[in-house]
Amino acid sequence: MKAGRFIVDTHVHAQRHAAGKAVRDSLAAANEGNSGVKVNPWRQLNKSMWTLTPYDNSPRLLWDMENYDIDMCVLLPALGMTDEINTQLVEQHPDKFVAECAATAYTRACIDGEIQWSIKGACDALDKLLSTGRYRGIGEVAPYMPVVPPGTDPREAMVSVEQAVRNMMDMCEVAKRHDVIFRTHSGCPMGYEVGYHYGELGPANYNILLVHDLATAYPEVPIVINHGGVQGHWSEIFYDQCLQVAAAHDNVYLETGLWWSELYDKALADPNIGPEKLIFGTDWGASIGCHSQPGRRPASYPVQDRRSGPVRHQVDYWGWGLRELTNVRMAQDDMNLILGGNAVRLYKLPTPFSRLFRPTYLD
Repeated sequence: MKAGRFIVDTHVHAQRHAAGKAVRDSLAAANEGNSGVKVNPWRQLNKSMWTLTPYDNSPRLLWDMENYDIDMCVLLPALGMTDEINTQLVEQHPDKFVAECAATAYTRACIDGEIQWSIKGACDALDKLLSTGRYRGIGEVAPYMPVVPPGTDPREAMVSVEQAVRNMMDMCEVAKRHDVIFRTHSGCPMGYEVGYHYGELGPANYNILLVHDLATAYPEVPIVINHGGVQGHWSEIFYDQCLQVAAAHDNVYLETGLWWSELYDKALADPNIGPEKLIFGTDWGASIGCHSQPGRRPASYPVQDRRSGPVRHQVDYWGWGLRELTNVRMAQDDMNLILGGNAVRLYKLPTPFSRLFRPTYLD
């Protein structure tokens, strides 16, 4: 039986990198003359990502959508992916996909040393993309952190927390002007090495409480916290911060597709969160495997295993994520909100019929 009457995954990567040879070559070069100390392949993959050319992985995505009865997906560009490919996919499959943008061409030009990054330049690039009407939001990660060419001293890309928040506010201003969603990231993938005060994710990834500033300053802008504090690890430290922020603001939503079943309990019981503030979104297309540890909490969870190296197969996010959610006992109308109803409202998505979802105080 289908898990819900209209299912939307709000966090999907329809692009992939042919990284195998590049990582092998990079590893061989790094290990050469390294006194027998092996270099972790995750580190080399992280360094190689922006040098790789992404390809359209939508045939696998569409096949998996049919397998799991997923009605629509929100396409997000991740590290090294492009806004352009996602735009093409939306044009080819308007009944299946919508997209968000992250000014990927601007970021690429900064990495290649063609231009110097500035917050104004990043905001102007987002403004230009959103002016086309082809995108429903800013994400997966708003490009609020400085971008520097590879090999640059990380200290040159560091910003204070205050400056990071100011940068994000500038991008919320762009989102407000175009009446679209603003997304911010939370969690840590474990395989890729992510800095706190520099790098793409920046300090907001590790300090979710910073979203209080954004939500208070821009109550008109829907803010989605990717992964709801849980990505690639079993720790619940960021999860609790996400609950605190979401409960305090009507415009903050939590993406939950990587939550194990028990994590839904506290959010659903909170009168200021409930099913109205949760949206289903996994990370379909990313390279985060799943670790099983029966008898422990959680019994399984998505994580990148640094000992095993990058996964080579297409990870089955929907099989795991849908099972964890449907194990939670709640009214089907509540589950329908999480699986699709809230996303339909936020992203203004078409549905076969009206009145498929119960009204909420946020409508």
